[in-house]
Amino acid sequence: MNMPARSFEFPRLPDALAPGARNAPAARPVRRHSLLAQESAMKVRRQCPACLGGSLSVLYEEPYRGAGIQAYLTRHYEGHASDAADAGTYALAKCEGCGLVFQQQVPDDALLGEIYNAWVPGTDLEREHRDYSLDEYRYLAEQVQFIIQHFGLAPGELDILDFGFGWAHWSRMAMAYGCNVWGVELSEERAQHGKSVGVRVVGLADLPARRFRFINTEQVFEHLTEPRAVLEQLRNALSGDGVIKISVPDAAASLKKIGQAGDFGALSAQQQMPIAPLEHINSFDHDSLVAFGKEFGLKPLHPSFYRLYNSASGLLQFKNLARALARPVYRHVFPRSTFIYFVRA
Repeated sequence: MNMPARSFEFPRLPDALAPGARNAPAARPVRRHSLLAQESAMKVRRQCPACLGGSLSVLYEEPYRGAGIQAYLTRHYEGHASDAADAGTYALAKCEGCGLVFQQQVPDDALLGEIYNAWVPGTDLEREHRDYSLDEYRYLAEQVQFIIQHFGLAPGELDILDFGFGWAHWSRMAMAYGCNVWGVELSEERAQHGKSVGVRVVGLADLPARRFRFINTEQVFEHLTEPRAVLEQLRNALSGDGVIKISVPDAAASLKKIGQAGDFGALSAQQQMPIAPLEHINSFDHDSLVAFGKEFGLKPLHPSFYRLYNSASGLLQFKNLARALARPVYRHVFPRSTFIYFVRA
């Protein structure tokens, strides 16, 4: 089940999620000059970041000073983007080995810090992403229920890691079901928020070996300059029967569109999102994501449809169905129930 981009965590430092579409502002704000030296703000990846393959083909190139990229930066960051990347080139390369498409020029650590500490926090989307709708919380609840059902254990017996937890929406849902939740978050503001709501916050390097039955990564791996190093550490922290979820934007349609249009600026905001300059630097599709997992001895889990559907409501189990049908009648039709919703008289 795919959810809109805004239903997931917003960018954090430095492995984060880019927001979805926004309408261009009526007037173009003036972009700031960066304190970074332009020639040192970008670094080049000459191998595939997923399989280390060296056989690459360039699918698309455009200078960061190009009209399409400049319009995107202005709209997406609402005028907070500096000119730090302007000396670089937005270049999409495809690995002939595993099929991953990735940006060859990526921000160095200093520019990553500028993006996620200065450009992103000033946007309206950052503030919007603190709040979730009922449907979005239902979606999170389905995921947590599925994991608990998958292992068939009491929630209190499940150690779970939420990697890049952002504002801890998923973490709080898992804790609400009684799971033991750990979290990794590089943004200090979000890390402190996680601690305040009960997440056991640790560093990536401090994860215990083979500890976690489930590891949640939501909209993270598309942002990592070195995704192999991260997945290796997470794999080592996974228990022998553990499950790791990797959810990233599907870039297949966007890559097809830019191949046809030959112009980044011709893409809609929604089409630009999966291949967003500077942030979505690894553009996975299904096959390249499966190949990435295979590099570390991971394979897709094919769960039963019963568990998938039942996790949404539990109604496929007869006792739950009977309870769900009978409980509202007992509580709200018969006058003797001691379960009452009160309103002002």
